[in-house]
Formats: sequence, C-alpha cells, structure tokens
Amino acid sequence: MTFRDGLLKARGQLTFIAALAISTGIIIYLEALDTEAHIQGRVATELSRQRNAPATVSPAIEAAVRTNLQRSEAAYGADPDSPTTRAALLSTLSSAVQLGILRPEDGLTRAQRVVADMERRRGEPSTVVDAALGSAAVAFPSLQDRIAGLNASPRS
Repeated sequence: MTFRDGLLKARGQLTFIAALAISTGIIIYLEALDTEAHIQGRVATELSRQRNAPATVSPAIEAAVRTNLQRSEAAYGADPDSPTTRAALLSTLSSAVQLGILRPEDGLTRAQRVVADMERRRGEPSTVVDAALGSAAVAFPSLQDRIAGLNASPRS
C-alpha cells in the first residue's frame, strides 16, 4: 500500500479532524467576543427593576405613581431648569419602572432626556437632585457613569 492509498482510506478520519479543528477555532472566537458585558448590563437592569419591587402593587400606590408621573412630566415641561422638577421627574420615573408601571425602555429614554438637560445646564449643587440621581442610578444602571459625572460637578 502506498502513501496515497493510505490517505484515501483515511479520508473520513481526516475530514473529522479538520471539522474538529475548525469548530474549535469558531468556539474560541465566539468566547473572545465581548458579549459578557452586554449580557451583564441587561441582567443588572432587570435585577434593579425587580429587586425592590413588591410582588403586588396596591392599586392606590399604582394610581398615585401614575398621577405623580403625569404631574412631574408636566412640571418639568413647564420649567426644566428647576431642580425640584428635575428631581420629581427622575424619582417618579425610577419608581414607575421599578414598580412595573412603565416599561424600562420608556423610563430610560425619558431619564436620558433629563440627564442630558442636566449635563448641558450645569449650575449650583442641589441635595434634592442628588437624591433623585441616586434613585435613577439604581433604576437605570446604564446611566450610572453619566450620573456619577453629574454628582462630581456642580449644577442646579
């Protein structure tokens, strides 16, 4: 038997070894992708939403949060420069998301708008806004770096 004949007889085993090597390379490549950070961010968001939310929300509390959300959005729309309206909106958005009244994506979009306004309009420090920013950081983990930047610098 020649070497060529031996290769022809072993072609099934050679194909299996080649497929094994290629699949191992693909697995190593997929493991190297930065998908873990993305997954951890989604898990952190979901855990923060569920962590402090009671199993059931009383109808009175749900109605109060809905009413406060409408009021705080109206007040913020009328006076976005006021620290009180900023704090009210951030706190109410955080509560609404944690209680499941507002979808996390909707709450995040609205909170991003307030944080962006605060980043553009820096002024005097406010304890009320700082407290609301803390609530927003818990409810919206993806905003934590931006919120930390706001807490590190003076604003209104």
